[in-house]
Amino acid sequence: MKNVEKLLFVALAAMMFVSCSPYGRLSKEKQAAVDEKIQAAYVRAIEKPNLRLEVSRIIPNGMPSKSCNGEFVLTLKGNEVDTRLPFIGVSHEPHMGGIDEISIVFDHEKVDLQKDFSKADKGEYVYKFKGGEGYYKWEVKLELYDNGNAYIDCNCDDGRSMHYISNIILR
Repeated sequence: MKNVEKLLFVALAAMMFVSCSPYGRLSKEKQAAVDEKIQAAYVRAIEKPNLRLEVSRIIPNGMPSKSCNGEFVLTLKGNEVDTRLPFIGVSHEPHMGGIDEISIVFDHEKVDLQKDFSKADKGEYVYKFKGGEGYYKWEVKLELYDNGNAYIDCNCDDGRSMHYISNIILR
């Protein structure tokens, strides 16, 4: 039994030594080159635009935020938007279609895409568009960053708003 414990201890020590050694890591120069390539890929996807945003956090206005596991996605290809984002909040009007009627829905909808790349040197790109299916029409603002982070802000004429934190998924 003691031999097994000693063998296990030696194996664990060897694994820790290998994993903590500099031989298993990239040099700073190589890591910087990899980071630049990834950043350039994000910039190409943003500027084209050919984006898939996976929502990781839902932030309803005036309510606690909720995390999610990528079950909500917004895709932007050219000037076509496809998404179904949940609306979480209080509705002051009755809706015959239920909550789906006030959700943020774009079903392969062509939109007038406005872009603002004035802060591109700082890694921030902004797209705005209006539309959506259902009872409300939404004004959507996408704040995209060259590090892969993205924020989705959705506002409606009657003051409803929703915010989403998401990640850019490279294809």
